[in-house]
Amino acid sequence: MKIKFEGQTHQIDANTLINTLIHYQSVITEANKGLSGGAKAIELKVNAFEKGSFVVDVSIEESFILQMFSGDTMEYLANLATVVGGVFAAYKILKGKPAKSDKEKDAITININNNNIVVNQTIINVYNQPLVREAVSKSIETADADANVEGLIVDSDGQKPVVFKKENFKEYIYNDFDTENEIPNEISEEVEAQLTIIGLNFEPGSRWQFIYNGFKIQMIVKDDALMRKINEGERFGKGDSIKVKMKITKRYNPTYNAYENKSYRIIEFLDHILAPRQKDVF
Repeated sequence: MKIKFEGQTHQIDANTLINTLIHYQSVITEANKGLSGGAKAIELKVNAFEKGSFVVDVSIEESFILQMFSGDTMEYLANLATVVGGVFAAYKILKGKPAKSDKEKDAITININNNNIVVNQTIINVYNQPLVREAVSKSIETADADANVEGLIVDSDGQKPVVFKKENFKEYIYNDFDTENEIPNEISEEVEAQLTIIGLNFEPGSRWQFIYNGFKIQMIVKDDALMRKINEGERFGKGDSIKVKMKITKRYNPTYNAYENKSYRIIEFLDHILAPRQKDVF
């Protein structure tokens, strides 16, 4: 991930760089919380720079992962870069206003053009936080105050850079947080998911346990799509996986300025994948 200040000189005020990096770190921190639910810790490092470019490295702390350059780690960092870049892209589209209507949310999703439903929803959730939008606004305000800065570019790996020009800085400085309605205490989203069964009970109203995106979750199986398949005679076992459309209900946690997953409900059953069976040795 890279921040670049455009200008005719190769120098900027030290406070401009420091303040911008502080606000940029705030966005990355909240994006990480939104993407991992607080399960991963990140470190930010600033590398040597070239002609106004300041490269910001993001890494996951080693204590949280066995192999720093495993496929899962690199995929997570790529998704994190997508979320951070998406937040800045969303800010440029809505100029700091929260994304409330479906039209505004669709505008963000379409412009980001990423097929990962979870990441797209995370971008909207992270962007809607006042703390995040204020950090972006303060970054632009800081750049605007430096006479040597003619543009601010945020370049997240694999995405189209987000560019703010000097002549437009003022319109991107957003200060209407006090007049906004409060963020909803509870929101919901629908996702396509593959769930691995680790605990099951065929009594209506019982709780089943699943693995979803590497985390254990549980839900009550009652009058939903899965219960209907059971009633139709479908046989399930531990280790089987099911592909479903699932509704996730999230509750806002003011301590972390982020939404937490609180409940799950299967609304459509798509496929049943049997667990692989071990072959007999003899």
